[in-house]
Amino acid sequence: MRGIIISESLVIRKGVAEILSNEECIDFLDEGYMCRDIHNGDYDLVIFDLNKNTRQYMDCIKEVKENSNAKVMVLDFYEDTRLFSKCMKLGIDSYILANIEGEGIKYAARLLSKGKKYFDSDLVENYMRKDSLEEIKELTRREKEILICISKGKTNHEIASDLCITEHTVKKHTSNIFEKLKLRDRTHAALYVHEKGII
Repeated sequence: MRGIIISESLVIRKGVAEILSNEECIDFLDEGYMCRDIHNGDYDLVIFDLNKNTRQYMDCIKEVKENSNAKVMVLDFYEDTRLFSKCMKLGIDSYILANIEGEGIKYAARLLSKGKKYFDSDLVENYMRKDSLEEIKELTRREKEILICISKGKTNHEIASDLCITEHTVKKHTSNIFEKLKLRDRTHAALYVHEKGII
């Protein structure tokens, strides 16, 4: 792969270049200070060291993904799930927390050269947990109460009795819960609650 590392930090550029210097999958790795340096070559791999100029980098990543077949690897010092989410929506191929060891960057580069993707497992887990919490926020207070009751195996009659509402109201709320959380039935609702650690 023909690659380039984009970073405002000379130390990071030199460090990444040194780490990948002996990798067989990397033919050469240029160094760039700004996004415009990417236009000076035809690259298979573009590595971005994200910093506080987030918007500029997002625009650049979007342009690379839309106008070339280059793989995009992102190095992130901030462990920001919002930033990770934005990058995922742009179709990046690898996202690595910048405190990763050299072997991790090498491994990611090898996977990308084989057409695969690589993402930091801790960040993915945090992202999924946050995504789940966003789903739960869509529920009303009553729907959350009913979801907890369903997870405990209670029937509509028992839920109605516990919450002092009619069974018809329970059924209506349950239907709304299933639709909002994209659940098929009560069993899946119970699994959802326990898997997401809601209780």
